[in-house]
Amino acid sequence: MKETMFFDSCFPEYEQLPRSFIIDFDTIYRGCKILTKITYGNQQVGDFIDDNSREKDNYRFHDVFHYSFAAVLGWSPCSRSMMKRKRKSNPDIDDFEDGARAIITEEAISLMIFNYAKKRNLLAGDNCIDSKSLEFIKDFTSPFEVSVCTEQDWEKAIFLGYSLFRSLVENNGGRISFDMINKTGTFSSN
Repeated sequence: MKETMFFDSCFPEYEQLPRSFIIDFDTIYRGCKILTKITYGNQQVGDFIDDNSREKDNYRFHDVFHYSFAAVLGWSPCSRSMMKRKRKSNPDIDDFEDGARAIITEEAISLMIFNYAKKRNLLAGDNCIDSKSLEFIKDFTSPFEVSVCTEQDWEKAIFLGYSLFRSLVENNGGRISFDMINKTGTFSSN
């Protein structure tokens, strides 16, 4: 069986996003702060995250969106950075596709969609994202390799991310198994 082509298929395995991976989201209490610790392969990835807002909106779980983008789109410069899977063997790809501009773009998309979803019950019960938002995302990502993904691909990635986000909020954390081949993410409580 031939493997599906991914943006990183021609790179060494240590520079590829893993085709299946597990991410743990654990809640940590530090005084009056509620933080999320994220681990991949028993290693913490990134810093402890709080909501970074006066509003307690559980944004501390937002990294689930990055991993959902990786699973569905095969693209997430944020996940690449956190998992130490940047494509450093090709300086242009490392700079243009995996670098700061791509990471900032992905973070901006995550925040934009988060603000959109907060007004819509975190997309519970929704079956589509408005076309203006999807068009914006397509335009916003046009300089990057992910530009070949369709609005429907983005919609699927967003809905997966929000389904998992709602489970993380309801359970105050959890474990998610991502599968890039099947473009899925499966939640289980810790």
